[in-house]
Amino acid sequence: MKRKNNLYNKILNTNNLFLAHKRAKKGKSHYSAVLKVDENLNQHIFKLNQSLINKTHRTSKYDIDTRIERGKERVIYKLPYFPDRILHHAILQVIQPILEQTYIKDTYQSIKGRGVHKAKDRMELFLKDKENTKYCLKLDIKKYYPNVDNEILKTLIYSVILWMDKSKW
Repeated sequence: MKRKNNLYNKILNTNNLFLAHKRAKKGKSHYSAVLKVDENLNQHIFKLNQSLINKTHRTSKYDIDTRIERGKERVIYKLPYFPDRILHHAILQVIQPILEQTYIKDTYQSIKGRGVHKAKDRMELFLKDKENTKYCLKLDIKKYYPNVDNEILKTLIYSVILWMDKSKW
């Protein structure tokens, strides 16, 4: 795949940041942090934009929460709504279409227009082909994301997207 250049300017573009705020607050408009940003939206977006232009933005500390869901303990890592969640959406809006081009046809997680139902339909199609289907594997990798090697992941992303400064890793 061809590398993409000059994505940083697309990410810090104020229109992209406003859209990111709109998407980040979806379903969360009543949260106090979202209401606070909405009170002075232009000022907050300008502040984020300037920190990106000046390359002074630093990711905030994670708030770590443990909860029990469906009988399993889950560790939730949360960042503040402003500026981090808005910035995550701004980055995602620019790089997601590029990264999705690298996915195989049978990638379903977190892709618009795909999901659990399409994955189930595709699996059922495979299982109907009894002659060529000899094995079916179901697995759930415990604590998958916390165990992903970040250096390998960054290298893979960097091979497609050149806006990152590798020295800051």
